[in-house]
Formats: sequence, structure tokens, C-alpha cells
Amino acid sequence: MKYISIGSVMVEGTEHILDVCRGSYSYHLTGELAAVWLNGRFRFATVKKATEEQTLMTLLKMGLAIQADGSCFEEYRALTQCTLVPSDRRHPYWGLTRIEHTVLQWLREAGLVLSMAELTYLIDRKVPLQTDLLGNTNAQNLVERIYTRDTIGDNILEHQMERSDARELVTKTVLCLLRKKRLVLL
Repeated sequence: MKYISIGSVMVEGTEHILDVCRGSYSYHLTGELAAVWLNGRFRFATVKKATEEQTLMTLLKMGLAIQADGSCFEEYRALTQCTLVPSDRRHPYWGLTRIEHTVLQWLREAGLVLSMAELTYLIDRKVPLQTDLLGNTNAQNLVERIYTRDTIGDNILEHQMERSDARELVTKTVLCLLRKKRLVLL
């Protein structure tokens, strides 16, 4: 069973005692619960033992993990259920590839919280990072750029981006940014 952990560590503890926050809830994870959560913190992980599978089921019920199968499509689908939050870093763009830089810049400077489908749309359509689309004052311009007559209906954008050529690239890039500790999944 494949999964990825969601939530943010409130205070760094040990690998056996962990305080994790998601939304307005905080959880105190200990023992195998903490170990399984940590295993999926920066990547999709798999459980190997029956006890870990039961622990994962507990994390899923708590809302601290999302399950996926082995395909890139399912990884994308799992990430659509997360909020992609850039982490606070002094030099957020150092050591990143061009696509990682672009994705992170969209997430940091868009002026609104971008969904996985919206981010995929921006990369798929090669929308340039322009001043008139970035920041809080230009959030409406960005929304109007993404949501047109062809994408505004119920889940149309999400369905289009599931079939996008950029879907796999964006999924891999988000996972790289997660491993490099530039993103937190909530």
C-alpha cells in the first residue's frame, strides 16, 4: 500500500514522539504511528508489515495521510487532495532546476493558494511569470487567466489536467520540491 503523509511538524521531536498539525487540529504521534508518518513525509512510501498497514489506516482516518497506488496518475490524484504550501526558507530558490524554480515561484508568488490542477495548467500552457499575474493585487488576473469558458465548469479544469502532457512533469517536480524541503503538504 502506497501513501504520502500530510501535515506539518509543530516542534521537531524524536523519531518516536512527534507533534503534527493539520488545519486547526494537532496530533501527538508516538511509536509506530510517528515512524509510519515520517516514512511518508517527503515522498510516497509503502508499508511493508501488517502492523504498519493498520497504522497507516489510522493515519488515513486521522487525515494525516493519503493513499495512492503505484502509478504517476494516482500520485497526481493524491496530490490534488493536498494543499501545497511553500516552506519558509532564507534562500528558497538555491539549488533548484529551472522547472523546480518555476513551480516554486508560482506557488510562492501567485497571490493565492494554487491547486495541483491550477499549477499543472500554468505549466502546461507555459504561462509566463509576469508581474501582472503575481501578488495579492493581481490574483484576480491570474484567476481569469486560468478559468476561462472552457475550464470554469464543475471540475472541468481538474479533468483536463488529469490528461495533460504536463501532469507527470508537475507531479515529479512537486515531489522533488517536497524532498528538498521547499514544500509542505497540508
